[in-house]
Amino acid sequence: MKIRRRKGIFSLLWFAWAFGLAPVLVSAQDTGKISGRAVDAATGEPLPGVNILIEDSGGLGAATDASGEYFILQAPPGAYTVRATFIGFRSVVAQGVQVQNGLTTRLDFEMTEEVIQGEEIVVLADDPIIRPDITSTRRTATREELASTPGMEQALDMFRTQAGTVLGAAPQSLNLGDGQTLQVRDQSVKDVHVRGGRGGEILFLVDGMPVTHPLYGGRSVLELNVNDVDQVELLTGAFNAEYGQAQSGVVNISTRSGSERYEGGAEYRSDALDIFGTSRRTDYLSFFLSGPVPGVRRKDRLNFFLSGNSNLTDTPYDNGRSRGTFRFFGAALPERQDNTAGLNARLDWRLPDLRIGLNYNGSAKRWSNFDWLWRDFPDHVAIHERRNHHVGLHVNHTLSPSTFYSVRVGYLAVRYDASLDGRQPSDTWRFYADSTTFADGNALTYEAWHASASGAAPFRVQSIISPPAFDLVTGFFGGEGYENIWRNDETGSYTFKGDITSQVHARHLVKAGVEAQRHRISYVDVQDGGVTLSPYGRKLYRGEGGDEVARPPGPFPEFGQNRWVFDVQPVIVGVYAQDKFELNTLIINAGVRMDGFFPGDTVFEPDWRRQWEAATGFTADWSRFRYKISPRFGISFPVNLKTVFFFSYGHFTQLPELQFYYRDPYTGGLTGNPHLDYEQTILYEFGFKRELAANWALDAKAYAKDISKQVGALQLQAASGFPVSLYDNNGYARARGLELEVDKRLSGFFSGNASYTIQWATGFASSAFEQYVQSVTDFPLPIRERRLSWDVRHQFVLQGRVAPPPGRRLELFGWRLPGRWEFTVLSRAVSGSPYTPGNHDPAELQKLDNTSTGPPVFSTDLKFRKAFRLFDRAEMALFVDVFNVFNQRNVQIAYGFNPWTGKPFRYGDVFQDSERGLNYHDAVRLMDPRQFSTGRYGKLGLSLNL
Repeated sequence: MKIRRRKGIFSLLWFAWAFGLAPVLVSAQDTGKISGRAVDAATGEPLPGVNILIEDSGGLGAATDASGEYFILQAPPGAYTVRATFIGFRSVVAQGVQVQNGLTTRLDFEMTEEVIQGEEIVVLADDPIIRPDITSTRRTATREELASTPGMEQALDMFRTQAGTVLGAAPQSLNLGDGQTLQVRDQSVKDVHVRGGRGGEILFLVDGMPVTHPLYGGRSVLELNVNDVDQVELLTGAFNAEYGQAQSGVVNISTRSGSERYEGGAEYRSDALDIFGTSRRTDYLSFFLSGPVPGVRRKDRLNFFLSGNSNLTDTPYDNGRSRGTFRFFGAALPERQDNTAGLNARLDWRLPDLRIGLNYNGSAKRWSNFDWLWRDFPDHVAIHERRNHHVGLHVNHTLSPSTFYSVRVGYLAVRYDASLDGRQPSDTWRFYADSTTFADGNALTYEAWHASASGAAPFRVQSIISPPAFDLVTGFFGGEGYENIWRNDETGSYTFKGDITSQVHARHLVKAGVEAQRHRISYVDVQDGGVTLSPYGRKLYRGEGGDEVARPPGPFPEFGQNRWVFDVQPVIVGVYAQDKFELNTLIINAGVRMDGFFPGDTVFEPDWRRQWEAATGFTADWSRFRYKISPRFGISFPVNLKTVFFFSYGHFTQLPELQFYYRDPYTGGLTGNPHLDYEQTILYEFGFKRELAANWALDAKAYAKDISKQVGALQLQAASGFPVSLYDNNGYARARGLELEVDKRLSGFFSGNASYTIQWATGFASSAFEQYVQSVTDFPLPIRERRLSWDVRHQFVLQGRVAPPPGRRLELFGWRLPGRWEFTVLSRAVSGSPYTPGNHDPAELQKLDNTSTGPPVFSTDLKFRKAFRLFDRAEMALFVDVFNVFNQRNVQIAYGFNPWTGKPFRYGDVFQDSERGLNYHDAVRLMDPRQFSTGRYGKLGLSLNL
């Protein structure tokens, strides 16, 4: 089967037209609201008719009503200057007014009568440390905050600063024993566990459009540079009904818009100097340009933003593979072990009642994995490539000061390839003719045999012999094998979203709408194709299996004991409505959402259904459409200006990874199940925030999650004779936790944050594949809840920043230090991850499953930055990032960890609990260098902004 290549722009236009007549529109919430009251400072009486205007916003503003009240919708996140004017009164200008996604910023004006014409009052607005309308947990990081934190290069690096978040360390592959591994996902997409949830339970949004992987669920595929974003927002509580397809959290990234004047900058980082540790041959380069589009009249306000970045590194674990060049948009870059490049562009056209935005995000990644088993044969390791393209169009139209709607259409393309230097499965085998049919005994290549088989000349294959270069099975340590992976998948996602928002009453802000996604997924995965036959191949060449073994779809049907091929077009829809009710002492967010799923025509084809029934023994009676309804509710009680309590509750549903529906039933092993239902999480959360003193606040939250219908594997022995592991909604898990956080807002020379999380995460399986691995390795299945692999009990994160405010100097021991510098520290202390101690008794293994805890993990990173003013509007900065400052040797139990001793493998260990010591060969194989985290390491950097 050849991967289809479609002209995405025409499909996108068709999709936008097809849904353009939708009567109700919906989009993600990516603007905020400013509201308040204008009064006479002398009498306190309300002033009707006061004009409130957000400067440099394209005309956003409002006028106060008879009660002096006003509100301004559609304010993008950021800091603004807001001006209030009224005839006979001095103008009041509030600077530094902060707006956040989905929140209301309260801004009141006290106006005094004008004595001298032209007088105005300028005030500096405080960003409130207590926001009364937050009814669930949210954390926000601006571009400036991310840039000042050690090691922040990509927007999603913010997870490193969040307690209660566990980043998956294990690879996206299954160890089946005997040197066999099975890749189950693109290994560059990572698992992020939020509040005890599985990886893949997060909705990632860029400017309101989803950018989660179409095939692997809630995992991000875009790697946006910090310079590309204005703000990154993480929602982990009972988020509003407008967000669907997420159970653990929402990451909402607002990208950077074009500026009103021309700006530009570049940044370079490298570890080449080896000052703080061994160089990883890492080079990072980024640039940006921004400003008005030349030749456009100023009143049209057409602005652009363009940025690019590249990160080339041999990683902490260089596999020693031969390097070539890495090409991105025609440019040839010197290849390293891991190569990433990105290009982003955005156009914004602002008219009085209409705003149009067009953005593009593209990235390319080429890498080879480090695998300790291949240390002696690095050039036998496969090459992986992924390319992403995301295009979005956003139209926002203001109908009245209280009502606006927006329409978004987008296209996300993800292409992934993996192979051994481009070799196909057929390149690793030779076919020899039966001597009784071919007297000369000439060898037939796969292509020649296939051509002959399509003709009239009959023959059969007696044996299959691999050529000398491929003489050993994949994965044998110390032998000259090859990593035989052949993956070729391409997905295209067409998304339509829109919304209608209306302040229907002074206290009610209402939103309602619908969204739709259409995926086109073409997937080819022929693993171990160079060393094994498929069931169809064993039938064809060895006569095994009988007539019931059907020819599988896709190319090379004879190859691969683990192979999956499918071509599907599912459609996902959602409808929601919500209301935000606001009083001074009560805020309520209430809404309901319906999500629906059409699995597409592929699984209804007669041949596919017939084969699925033969493989599983079940009836293929799945429905063409399934749906779920999810209520959401949040309430906030502002006790006073310094204290607020909140409670939230919600049902959150998410489709399982689409690969779990469609893995074809022709090979056996892991088989898709179109009967799968939505996974579901019910969340309860209670919290409060209290201002302790000026610029200090305490935030405390408790949460409980019940997670049902998680995907696991059901073991079958079907009539076809092949063992089958069928995906099923048979999993359950729970998570409980308490979060404590102390914030210090910037004042004087210091700002900081300290957070502590204690949580419990239990369930029957840590992944959808765990039961499959247990079955093939004879590990007993769990019979009760136990600790999940990410059940990290205690987490502590400390972040502090010291920097002199503009115009001030810090004195130290009587010395007055220069200005324009900052020093930031980021420290984490995390308790160990669970593991199963070694035991020979299967019954005991059930009881001991994940009952032991590995060593704790400590790390401290530092960043120092010093800026220099070159001339007006030009600034150069030097900075250094130092990681693992105290050179901690943290144990990573996913690699080279001995469950019998509770420590990393080392020379002198005995074999399990026997008296026999490990021989040198086994000891070397088990002592993976990744069993310890890397030591102290640093980067030097230089940036220039104009």
